[in-house]
Amino acid sequence: MDFGKAIQIAQEELPEYNKKLKILRDYYLEKVEKNIPFIRINGDLENRLAGNANVCFKGVDGANLLQEIDKVGICASSGSACSAGLLNPSHVLLAIGVPSNIARSSLRVTFGKENTVEDVDYLVEQLVKIVKKLR
Repeated sequence: MDFGKAIQIAQEELPEYNKKLKILRDYYLEKVEKNIPFIRINGDLENRLAGNANVCFKGVDGANLLQEIDKVGICASSGSACSAGLLNPSHVLLAIGVPSNIARSSLRVTFGKENTVEDVDYLVEQLVKIVKKLR
């Protein structure tokens, strides 16, 4: 396939792809907000990547949260994409005014083309259990 054709296909498919990701992200945020108390959704809800969600869970250490969700097969991060693997609070969250102690309780989830509503349901189900355990 030539490069021009590949760009044309991408431009045609991107709006639908982003729509799907936004639906999954919004569904996730709605379910987390409904089922887990004392959370903070970070960032602007409209001006963000369609498949990206960052939530802080008051009273939960982000490193412990990551360990627990990894045990149930969920991949996520507590920092920004460019600092994945670091234990420091996200410099992005700090830059938008999230206090350091709250930023340390963050979980960044990114949805992709393979994710489904059932994946989101599983994620939230596990988060409810894990957050309750860690608090």
